[in-house]
Amino acid sequence: MAFTETLTSLAMLKVHVDQGKDYLDYLRPFILQILVDHRPDPITDAVVRDHLRTQFGLEIPERAVQVMLKRIARNQPLTRETGVYRITGELKNPGIGPEKANASRHIQAVVSGLMEFSKSTSKPMETEEAAVRALCGFLAEFNIPCLRAYLRGTAIPTVEGKQPSDIVLVSEYVLRLQKTDPERFSSFLVMVQGHMLANALLCPDLQSAPRSYQGVVFYFDTPLLVQRLGLEGEPKKASCESLVNLLHKLGGTVAAFGHSREELSRVLRSAAGFLESPTGRGPIIAEARAKGTTKSDLLLLAGQADDLLREAGIDARETPPYEDSFQIDEAVFEKVLDDEVSYLNARAKEYDINSVRSIYVLRAKTTPLSLERCRAALVTSNSGFAQAAYSYGQSYGETREVSSVITDFSLANMAWLKAPLGAPNLPTTEVIAFSYAALRPSRELLGKFMGEIDKLEKQGKISARDHQLLRSSSIAQEELVRLTLGDEAALTDETVTETLRRVTIDIKKEENQKLTAERSAHRQTQEALALERDEKRKVRERLFWRCERGAGRFAWTVSILFVVLLLCGFTAGLGLRPRTPILGWVFSGGSLFVLATTIFSRLFGFNVKDMHQKVKDHFLTWLLKRQETEMGLVLDEW
Repeated sequence: MAFTETLTSLAMLKVHVDQGKDYLDYLRPFILQILVDHRPDPITDAVVRDHLRTQFGLEIPERAVQVMLKRIARNQPLTRETGVYRITGELKNPGIGPEKANASRHIQAVVSGLMEFSKSTSKPMETEEAAVRALCGFLAEFNIPCLRAYLRGTAIPTVEGKQPSDIVLVSEYVLRLQKTDPERFSSFLVMVQGHMLANALLCPDLQSAPRSYQGVVFYFDTPLLVQRLGLEGEPKKASCESLVNLLHKLGGTVAAFGHSREELSRVLRSAAGFLESPTGRGPIIAEARAKGTTKSDLLLLAGQADDLLREAGIDARETPPYEDSFQIDEAVFEKVLDDEVSYLNARAKEYDINSVRSIYVLRAKTTPLSLERCRAALVTSNSGFAQAAYSYGQSYGETREVSSVITDFSLANMAWLKAPLGAPNLPTTEVIAFSYAALRPSRELLGKFMGEIDKLEKQGKISARDHQLLRSSSIAQEELVRLTLGDEAALTDETVTETLRRVTIDIKKEENQKLTAERSAHRQTQEALALERDEKRKVRERLFWRCERGAGRFAWTVSILFVVLLLCGFTAGLGLRPRTPILGWVFSGGSLFVLATTIFSRLFGFNVKDMHQKVKDHFLTWLLKRQETEMGLVLDEW
């Protein structure tokens, strides 16, 4: 099965990068194995290319094979004669059998898991071949289009009859693996990383390119700015953030034109205006509703856009002024753009045209041969926009070799190839972001769905509340895609009814979970408060006894002093005179103290025992107030 070989070969490529090999050596063991197994005579680029397709399931351009044969001939017994190679000795067997067996185990685990998962969907897969084709179709989406340096967009052979529903099914499977089966998800990532590595094989001499993007400014278009700010969900934010960080590490600069930042603010204000409207749609609104973001939150973000982008590692750059010598024919480019992109908003097209003409101005008087030397490039998530810019640019030196616009995945893939071990999480963030995006309903499917629920409400088959729920709930859109796998033909009255049933169940489940969570949180709060009260009680208890001991010591000191003065007074009253003047003064003071005490006792019923306790109580109160001030305790709690 050719496509099974493709997946196995991609997994084998991943093994090579883990061993730290240079990407130009990735193809070497495959070609050597072909030469050992088949010993073709003569050896031509076309013959090796065909064997790569049939034996390993990889679609490699002849020119890339030619470069690799030339390099292999440097240390293997190959002789070039009249434009072809011949084997002149014993070739060293690369022995890739064990690698292939190990890779096959990864593939089998993923394929069998997909077949099992598909049974719970509307499109169960009966054969391994169907599952393998679906996986190859999914991986082929991670291609590198519109780059002249690459002879193809992907190393995966063309998947005939590829269905969009397969992409949705595999995307849902990938997200399920990420959440529930880390080991099998790792096996899937082996194929993704292998495919990204295989893209290096499509460029026959990529090694000559610089290893950094020093001096290059990558301008992100508005949709990518939205994603970087997390306004379309965390997966897309993580993917965009990984790309920005990698570009910085490779010496590049990430920026945004002034008109792109203006468009960002306009988009956010528009989303804020439609957030509470039943007709409000789009990924920003869907994400805002799911996260509970308010209208005022979006308006605040619109006002802080420049600061937020700067914090996210994206510089604010002014849009270059118009220069007649370096301007594009905007009317012609607009026609090319209309063939590739369907714009709902004419202003969005104007912003895109402005971005492209700005890149031409920044590349003025240069003819870059590689992305690493192009000065500036616009990065977009819209492959149609990138294709239009590439097609238009073939007539201009500034963009003939390096398009003015490249997709974010193309850039991420090429940047990752420069340092695979330096950005190990980038393939993961890319595949997760892609999978989440694939599970959003298309504009056409969503439009048809809205029409169906409007019809069902008029017919009285669903209530106004059900209609509102289906229109505004993000859960409804997720269930819609799961039931139809993105296929408009699968949308029927029964599909809408089933979507409503699932949404209702999910909402009840969510409400029950929220109630359970609230009860749990309430219980935890009560326990925390009880624990806090108990801890405070213990603190107060310790402080009280410490203050009580201090007050007791002070009271005893005062009482002893009181008794000493009384004894001195009584002694003086008996007529005894001390020999030293100091004691004389003490005895005199004692006499006065006895007199005062006697009078005080007669008037107020004072006695020494009461005095001791009162001194202790007053001093204890003073100590407790002092602790209240120092430790922030409330005296009333005592």
